[in-house]
Amino acid sequence: MGINFVPKEEKFFDYLNMQAENLLKAASFFKTAVKDGVLDEGEVRKMSDLEHEGDTLGHEITDMLNRTFITPIDREDIYTLSNGLDNVLDLLNAMAGRISLYKINPADEYFAQLVDLIDQSAAALAGAVKHMPDTKRQRRVLDYCIEVNRLENLGDSVREKAIGHLFETEKDPMAVIKWKEIYETAEGALDNCEHVAKLIESILVKHG
Repeated sequence: MGINFVPKEEKFFDYLNMQAENLLKAASFFKTAVKDGVLDEGEVRKMSDLEHEGDTLGHEITDMLNRTFITPIDREDIYTLSNGLDNVLDLLNAMAGRISLYKINPADEYFAQLVDLIDQSAAALAGAVKHMPDTKRQRRVLDYCIEVNRLENLGDSVREKAIGHLFETEKDPMAVIKWKEIYETAEGALDNCEHVAKLIESILVKHG
C-alpha cells in the first residue's frame, strides 16, 4: 500500500479548536474552584483529566503532521501553536496540584484575579483559533490576540501587587515561598497565552 499524500487540511484546525476549547474548559473549571475555595482530590483529578485530554489532542496533531504531505499553514507553526496551548494547560494543572500539595486555601484575592485573567485569556485564544481559517475574520482574530496582550499586562501588575502584599503581611516564611511560587506560575500561564497570541499574529502575517 502506498503512502497517502492526500491532505486533510480541515482536521488540523478542527483539532486545534478542540485543544483551545479544552483549555478554556479547564481554565473556567479552575476559576470556579478557586472562587469557591475548594481544590480537593476531586477537583485536582478533574484538572488532571483535562490536562490528559489536551495531551491526547496534541499527540493527534503531531501524528497528523507526520502523515500529511500538505498542511494549511506551516507545519512548524501548527506544532508550536498546539504545544503552546498545551503549555498553558500544563501550568493550570501544576497550580492545582501545588495548591493541593501545599494544603493552602486557594481563595486568595490576588490569585483569584490572576486566575480570572487566565480564564479571559483562554477565552480569547479559543476565539482566535476558532476564526483562524476564516479569511474574512482576520481582523477579529487580531483583536483577540490584542486582548490577550492586554490581559498579560494586567497580570504583570497583579503579580507585583500580590507579591508586595505577601511580603508585607505574611509572617510564615513557608507560606511566602508557597504563594510566591503560585503567583509566578499563574503569571507564567499568562505569559504563555501571550506567546500563543503572538504566534497566531505571525501566522496571519505569513498568510495575509
